[in-house]
Amino acid sequence: MLSPDTKDFADAIHQLESDLKQVVVNPARFPRTSKLRSAGAPQQAKKLIEEAAELAIEAVRGNRDAAVAEAADLVYNLVVLLEGIGLSFDEVCAELARRRKLYGIAAKQQKNGNQANLA
Repeated sequence: MLSPDTKDFADAIHQLESDLKQVVVNPARFPRTSKLRSAGAPQQAKKLIEEAAELAIEAVRGNRDAAVAEAADLVYNLVVLLEGIGLSFDEVCAELARRRKLYGIAAKQQKNGNQANLA
């Protein structure tokens, strides 16, 4: 099994962000992505939720291969949504780094800021 390092993951995300720019230039080449991009944030958010649910289902089923495919779909749809609302994945990574620096882990913190929130 491949175990990509952080740089490889970041490269894959940056490549996807670059690919999304190509959709603007040549929408006919990527019709499904073009349609999703033009649908706007409400439809992009809906797709993100669908993919998260599908990943959760496959995780509960213990279907590793399907979970990998659904996780890739989730990441793809996350990047499409971020691009659609004018955010880059680097901004998300900066927030994760900020949290890690403050709390020792990039987890979401409780409202009082004392411990990780599992909700």
